[in-house]
Amino acid sequence: MTRRLTSALALLFAFLLAALPARAQRYVARADSLLRQGRVSDAEQLYYYAVRKAPRDPAARLALGRYLAARGALRIGAVLMEEARFFGGDAKLVGTYLAPVYARLGDYKALTTLPGSPLPYAQRARAEWLTANVPATTGPDSAVVPLVAADSAPFGAIAIVLGHDTLAATIDPRVQGLTLDTAWLRRKDVKRFSATYDADWRNAAGVALTTEIGPFVLTNVPATFAVTGSERKARVGLDFLGGLAPTIDQAAGTLLLRRSGRITTPPSGERIPTLVYPGGLWIVQQDGVWPLGGAAARATLGGRPWILDAKRGDLILLDR
Repeated sequence: MTRRLTSALALLFAFLLAALPARAQRYVARADSLLRQGRVSDAEQLYYYAVRKAPRDPAARLALGRYLAARGALRIGAVLMEEARFFGGDAKLVGTYLAPVYARLGDYKALTTLPGSPLPYAQRARAEWLTANVPATTGPDSAVVPLVAADSAPFGAIAIVLGHDTLAATIDPRVQGLTLDTAWLRRKDVKRFSATYDADWRNAAGVALTTEIGPFVLTNVPATFAVTGSERKARVGLDFLGGLAPTIDQAAGTLLLRRSGRITTPPSGERIPTLVYPGGLWIVQQDGVWPLGGAAARATLGGRPWILDAKRGDLILLDR
């Protein structure tokens, strides 16, 4: 009798353990749905709850890590995703989400040794080079640079200097990092990485050795290449500017940049949650999640000045 009872309890325990991951994944699916609806606080609670219910479930831990990284908590998000792999998560799947987080953190050593890395040869070679040539920013604590209107650019453009050339760089929330015209593939001011057997420029990766924005000097900036129409035209994503905690005031035609990337004095205004995805920056509203470059998001901003507080995952819509 005792042996039967022990066997029955063992089977029940095994059943309960097997049921935990499935239940946790239902919580994750519900959290994903809530996030798409713009219910950030409810979604966040459910992501955490899923991990508490099944602490060793890699899917739940990966989902929480992805969410926190998208909200700006990059290091915490990266650790959770690393733990998801440790608990049996597929290395290639985890690597797909973890690689861009390492890149945003500037942790190029971790990027080069990432198990299941999705990076092609050129990007791996660049990461290895950046491990020994760490990007840096020098300049004053803060400075204002001119912001000018630009066609098809809802947030205008700024002047950046590469070598001896001044480029008009449109601020594009749909892209990530710095995008240069293909003409820069052959310029000495940009270091190019590509496989010797691959002549397709779309597979190349680059590093802008010295980039100036007003009084700020950025060294060893990762760059991608595209056909921009001119070597004097470039694009910068808000993740690129987010490291400088920008205040964008289109009415005044100014862009305030902060070298530390931190907002030291809390401004007066409305905080709007943001999410960073491979497709760019999105804002969270009561009726859903919208790309910052879209009409709905621009209507929300209403031409008012705003700050991107990337470290807290917020856009601060300032009071006039």
